[in-house]
Amino acid sequence: MLVECSSIPLLIGFYILYLSGYGLVTQRVRWLTLGLLGHRESMLLHTGLLPYIVGVIMVLHAVGGFGLMINRRVKNSTLRAALELLNLLIVGVFLLVQLTLLALL
Repeated sequence: MLVECSSIPLLIGFYILYLSGYGLVTQRVRWLTLGLLGHRESMLLHTGLLPYIVGVIMVLHAVGGFGLMINRRVKNSTLRAALELLNLLIVGVFLLVQLTLLALL
């Protein structure tokens, strides 16, 4: 359920960040977005809260996806539990802390 719910917001967020990244270096994005994304708007999107939100959604999506993969592929219950714990610690906690620190510093 987590993977399905996070996939569409993740796609939209990455697309907006992709377009705004191009908006920082070229004026063609203004034409492509019918004037909605200029250099100023692209700068606001790239330095605002959007990258952090997309990063959090990405972490949730990755934890859910790896969890599904572990549960489908690993038959040994002890190994499955250990991999789930590693998934939560490495992907969930470590990446989330790193994203939060980058957003705050």
